[in-house]
Amino acid sequence: MKELSGSQSDLLREIGNIGAGNAATAISTMLDRKVEITVPSVKLMEISRIPFVLPEPESIVTGVRMGIKGDIEGDLLLILDSKASKIILRVLLGMEPEDITNLDEMSRSALREIGNIMCGTYASALADFMGFHLDTIPPDITIDMVSAIISEVSLGVAAEEDMIIFIETNLKIHQEKPVEAYMFLIPKPGYLSKIFERMGVK
Repeated sequence: MKELSGSQSDLLREIGNIGAGNAATAISTMLDRKVEITVPSVKLMEISRIPFVLPEPESIVTGVRMGIKGDIEGDLLLILDSKASKIILRVLLGMEPEDITNLDEMSRSALREIGNIMCGTYASALADFMGFHLDTIPPDITIDMVSAIISEVSLGVAAEEDMIIFIETNLKIHQEKPVEAYMFLIPKPGYLSKIFERMGVK
């Protein structure tokens, strides 16, 4: 399967929007500002195509990776570009770094927690909606070129040709310009079919 049908896409987008709504509530409390998170689309794509989703595939980004295990095994990966990372840090910590390559531990921890919330709420929405039992593994954070982050994920989870689910995500913090976040569900081999089977798609 290379593409989602309209009904599959709608169902996965609904799961994404449930997770996004819960994430927005939690992040709003964390930032003490209104936060809106929406999911315009969900797509099926090869893992090797992830870097080309970003406007600048070779740029330095923040990657937060959360392992999932249980009925579905694999990773949830949130990628924030430099602009999004800087805005979040300015709102949360009151200072914006010149670049994100040399962040202190407090800044890294703050971005990790944003990723923890966004990945965790999506995992919960997926579990609740599909009736899966899922456990999450505390996330780690990597700041590097997106291609390097994907190579690391691929080694542990999937081959380059394996299909993953891309959840396009828009993040709007009150009084800030909207930014894009990039969420990926990267199942281990064989587990993507379990999701489609649960959706009634063989």
